[in-house]
Amino acid sequence: MAKGDIKMKKLIVGFIIAFFIIFITGSVYYWQYTKSPKYSLLQAKNAFEQHDLDNFKRYVDVEGIANSLIDQLIELVTDKGQSTKDQGVQSIESLYSGVVTLLKPQLSKLATQQIVKLVETGRLEKSQQETKPKEPNFLLLNILNIWNKIGDKNSPFQGIKYIKKEGKIVYVGLIFYYKQYNTELILELKMRDKGDYWQVAEFSNLTNYIKKLDELETKRINKLNAPIIDEMKKTLIIEKIEKRTKIDEFDINKKVLIKVKVRNNGEKEIDQYKILLIFNSLNGKELKRINIIDNDNIGPKDVGGGFWGIDVNPFASGDNVLFNTPQSKLDIKAEIQYIKFTDGSVLELHKKWRIIPEL
Repeated sequence: MAKGDIKMKKLIVGFIIAFFIIFITGSVYYWQYTKSPKYSLLQAKNAFEQHDLDNFKRYVDVEGIANSLIDQLIELVTDKGQSTKDQGVQSIESLYSGVVTLLKPQLSKLATQQIVKLVETGRLEKSQQETKPKEPNFLLLNILNIWNKIGDKNSPFQGIKYIKKEGKIVYVGLIFYYKQYNTELILELKMRDKGDYWQVAEFSNLTNYIKKLDELETKRINKLNAPIIDEMKKTLIIEKIEKRTKIDEFDINKKVLIKVKVRNNGEKEIDQYKILLIFNSLNGKELKRINIIDNDNIGPKDVGGGFWGIDVNPFASGDNVLFNTPQSKLDIKAEIQYIKFTDGSVLELHKKWRIIPEL
């Protein structure tokens, strides 16, 4: 056999061996990749885009996600209630208990239905329950639309920050960049090992994620409103706020009467204004918030104002403390919300995007 033929055979054998090694290595890598959390997330994304509910449910525990969402959002509502103290009929503890026992099953079912609707149609539709005036705004579409956002060129989703494995559980950190806040946040997913694939079980840090978003939104709005507030204070001067009380002859119906005196310090006639009054005890506990609106015109440099009555709810501790506390023992804050002039121009605060839901 010629030396050239032997050399050629060696090259061919070497090529075959190299190809075989590359093929085996690539196959092993692909096999490992298809069993990775990242691959399962990609499959969930593809199932969502193709409106394949059965395959989506394989990679996402829809019922578990819904229950987790409701639990964490109830926690958010509770924390918000505690931060604003007791203003209502119930204490925050009884409110929380009532929400859990009465609303959670209904809310979990509704959340599940909406996630299913989102996967099937690519959009969320308001149900009859949602359109009720007092129905909790608990779904937070920016969170439920996470799968829709992934892959969207306008999406805040930037990629995966980390994957941490703990036995048959992994925690996946998703990076979201919010241009309006110039801030990057990490939303963490908890995923379970299902053998040959991984399944999203819950958003493990949703509560803290939403709190941070709310904090960023508050800072944004405060920055936008700062010059408007300064202009309002220069225009409408609050000269006096007096608190009085009134009770009927049967000692049953109680009222708190508020007298407000203001002066138009601007150059234009005021057609309407709105002021938020916040009543606090001297130890810092918030007792009551009320909005007063005055539609009487106030000319430049003229004085205006009037009386406003607040019915005292006998079951609300804040109302009763406000009624029984003399003005000297109260800290009354007044925040101008809106000024409309007779020429049609307005001074109005920017509204904060509601991130933390309300009951």
